[in-house]
Amino acid sequence: MPVALPPGPPLPTAVQTALWFRQPIAFLEWCARRYGDVFTLRLALGPPTVLVSEPRLVEQVLALDAEAASTGDENAILAPLLGEHSVLMLDGPAHLRMRRLVLPLLHGDRLRQTAGTIAAIVRSEVGHWPLRRPFPLLPRMRDITFEVILRVVFGLDDTARRHEVGCALRRLLAMGSSWMVVPALQRDLGPYSPWGRFVRLKARLDALLLDEVRQRHEAPAASANTVIDVLRHDMDEAELVDTLMTLLVAGHETTATSLAWFFELTLRQPQLVERMRHELAIDTTRLLDATIRETLRIRPVFRYISRRLRKPLELGRYTIPPGVAVGANIYLAHRRRQSYDRPDVFDPDRFAASAPTRGAWIPFGGGVRRCLGASFAAYEMAMVIRTVLAIAELRPASARPEAVSVRAITLVPSRGARVVLESRVPAPAGGAAD
Repeated sequence: MPVALPPGPPLPTAVQTALWFRQPIAFLEWCARRYGDVFTLRLALGPPTVLVSEPRLVEQVLALDAEAASTGDENAILAPLLGEHSVLMLDGPAHLRMRRLVLPLLHGDRLRQTAGTIAAIVRSEVGHWPLRRPFPLLPRMRDITFEVILRVVFGLDDTARRHEVGCALRRLLAMGSSWMVVPALQRDLGPYSPWGRFVRLKARLDALLLDEVRQRHEAPAASANTVIDVLRHDMDEAELVDTLMTLLVAGHETTATSLAWFFELTLRQPQLVERMRHELAIDTTRLLDATIRETLRIRPVFRYISRRLRKPLELGRYTIPPGVAVGANIYLAHRRRQSYDRPDVFDPDRFAASAPTRGAWIPFGGGVRRCLGASFAAYEMAMVIRTVLAIAELRPASARPEAVSVRAITLVPSRGARVVLESRVPAPAGGAAD
């Protein structure tokens, strides 16, 4: 089989890149209509990228091992932010080691132990939401998920320290969302230059995390059961700081975005919200779980997950050469008419009776690179949602559904999921919000 790339848009790289950012959904859907389940994009700052959305090919891409393809090379643009020891930068044995250390801390019984703390964080946050006037929900969800990471995952009990870390991270993310990936702009021209400010903010945040790690060495937390307390025995300081940074960045932004989409979609179906409330009142989560799955299907946070080929890959009727990136296209895989009836319709009942299909539902990726925090994110979403539904009456701020917009590499509601809090309901003792 000759080495060849699948067809793709015959547009200059600069034009494709502009369309990728300015028309994130329309451009993908046009490519799917024109080229089908497999096509090639040529975007700036990287090699050609072959995107697939057919479930069998999606599974093939996600199953690639480190000998066949590198994920670290594809994620390298995030290294200035996350650090070279981040699990997202690693391949092969180094990646598997890091995965074995971190995964148990975000899974199983540890999740259930966090329920009360997550509910308390949500109740406190809702108490500060403005009454009967529009506000964007996405920033409020970021506040919640960030607090959950710092208190539940890291075990930061000191309010002043949490505030200091939070301010540093928010400033860092606000200034380093897109331009930082351009190598030509990565020049430290002093503390007032863009890259200079980024480097100094990143160093400040790393220093705060390192100080917390060293304090735990000297005086472990009372529970000694948090990520820092457990991993400090198995990682050196540089590895642990980069792991904490990865959890901070990846763990709060993605979950907050999915929560914002959940409420943006469900509040437009009041009957669905009441059905969920009724089920949660009798401690049944079937509809809630299905609605979370449907939210992640129709509004995934990322458009695709990619690998950089180290060996030729036979992909359908094509042989893709080394050096090319291959990606599982999450958005298009979730919208295939062959996989879903009425794929453009938000319909949680499609998942109420059956689990998602392999290769057709991939919001957390798959294979050995499946998102480490997938279980924690799903559990956190469920706890946040059931608590909000128990204590708040919300409605959309506008009758017009919000479009999909791009923030750095994530797909977010174009107006931040604007809502109106009509009233607060005191949480019943022993109720769903506890």
